[in-house]
Amino acid sequence: MKQNLFLNSVMTRGAIFGFIMLCSHIFEQCAVVYGGTTTWYSVMCIEMLFSAVLFVWMLYRFAKSFSVEVMALQSDVKMFSYGAGWSYVTSISALAGVIVGLGRYILHNLVIGHKAYTEAMISSVKGILESNPETSAMMGTYKQLFAQMAAQPEPSIFATIFSSVWSYAVWGMIVALIIAGVVKKDANLFDTNNNE
Repeated sequence: MKQNLFLNSVMTRGAIFGFIMLCSHIFEQCAVVYGGTTTWYSVMCIEMLFSAVLFVWMLYRFAKSFSVEVMALQSDVKMFSYGAGWSYVTSISALAGVIVGLGRYILHNLVIGHKAYTEAMISSVKGILESNPETSAMMGTYKQLFAQMAAQPEPSIFATIFSSVWSYAVWGMIVALIIAGVVKKDANLFDTNNNE
């Protein structure tokens, strides 16, 4: 029963979390590729900070709700372990990585096109560098970087998803170290009423 609760909760909440993070990624990429101005970069930075806060807050709320659901199934001493919270948060984050990775592949390679996306990214970065007097004089030093970006082969769908899962899983594990400590509930052996 607890295993089914874990899987169902991870799949449901992980899908919601992944969709929201994918929307954030799409906005950021569109701000760079189609905006490409200092103003758009500033908006993107604010959005990234908001996404980071939302990332932590949503994982905390999901873990808190899951801990309550697990304890509701317990008829004896109520408890929710640190390990259960850590694995739950990490699992949700990893599933979100799958969704974001798949969405990123579709956006970059199928909707925009790898070559068009790379060219737009290079053009956007060039525009930002040229608009700044301090960096415009150093444009020659960036030529090699731009050449390497343009020569990058189109990544496979598996490489894109794996990269995204790895990133989200690592960040999820780090955040889970704190969240699991907040939502855990140790067994209260002296609670005769079995209250949460």
